[in-house]
Amino acid sequence: MDIDEMHARLVAELRALRTEAGLTLRELSLKVHVSDSSLSRYFAGQALPPWEVVATLTDLGGGNHAEMRRLWDEAQRERRQSRWPAAGSPAEVVAAERRLGPVVGICALIAASGAVGWALGRR
Repeated sequence: MDIDEMHARLVAELRALRTEAGLTLRELSLKVHVSDSSLSRYFAGQALPPWEVVATLTDLGGGNHAEMRRLWDEAQRERRQSRWPAAGSPAEVVAAERRLGPVVGICALIAASGAVGWALGRR
């Protein structure tokens, strides 16, 4: 998994906050109210934590809320931009449509079969 620059910076800060808090992963999970496996993914950079988790870790580690919010916002922005093709890029839009075409068709088929099943059940 390729991690964006701001996400990597956020992860480094989260790890520093964890060290500063001096708590085990299990102890942190109880204070932050998320599983230790989720925290592990956040500290490894495998997932971007929700702001509430970042804010609580910032409190526990004595960090700067304004700076952590800025990093989190930037990481969120990078994440959104890396997921979707830029508007106005025809080649990327066509490629995305080709990937989604079969999915849309299957969803339509499932919806139609559900409607038929519902209609038949009403008889």
